[in-house]
Amino acid sequence: MLTQKEKSALLDTAKKLNVKYDDLYNLINFESRFKPFAKNPRSSARGLIQFTDNTARSLGFKTSADLVSRYPTVTEQLKPVYVYLKQFYPFKNKQSLFMSVFYPRYRNVHPKTLFPESVRKVNPGINTPQDYINKVEGKLLQKIPPLIILLGIAYIMYRYHFNKSGGGNNGEKESAGDRTGNRDGNNGEGFKESRTK
Repeated sequence: MLTQKEKSALLDTAKKLNVKYDDLYNLINFESRFKPFAKNPRSSARGLIQFTDNTARSLGFKTSADLVSRYPTVTEQLKPVYVYLKQFYPFKNKQSLFMSVFYPRYRNVHPKTLFPESVRKVNPGINTPQDYINKVEGKLLQKIPPLIILLGIAYIMYRYHFNKSGGGNNGEKESAGDRTGNRDGNNGEGFKESRTK
C-alpha cells in the first residue's frame, strides 16, 4: 500500500506525462509491486520499472544497482522513472506507455504482434503487447472462457456439499491422504515428492 506522499508523487508523475494515474500505478505495480529494490533474477533489471544496466547507463548511472541505491524510495525513484518515460512522450495509448517500459520498439505495433523469440523466452506467457497489457491490468482470467469458470465453481460447490453431507464416505472423516488426492495411505508424502521434481 502506498503512503499519501507516494500517491501524491505518483499522481504528479502521471500528470506530467499526461497518462492516467491508474495506468502508471498498474504498470509499476506489475513490474515491481512498488519495491524500489525489486530485482529480476533473469537479468540486470531492478527498481520500480525494472531499469536494466543499459537503460541506467543511458540515464547517467553506472548500473541499475547504482540507480536504485541513489534513489532508494518510491518517491525518489519516481524521478528517474519520469526522466526515462519522458523520452517517449506523448503516449497515444496504454500500449505506448506500457511498451516504453517492457519493449520500446513495440510501442506502436499492432497489439497482437509477436515479440521476438528472445523476449518471449525470458517472459513466459507474454507473447504479444496485448498479453503484457492483460498481465499488467490483471486480465489473465479473461482468456478462460466464462463457461469453464462456472463449471469449476459448480464442481467445487458440489464437492463441498457432497463431503459436508457425508456422501461418499459413509459418514467417516477423510484422511489427510484423501484431501491431498493421494490414495495410497502415505499421508500425502508421495504427492509432495511428485510436486517437487
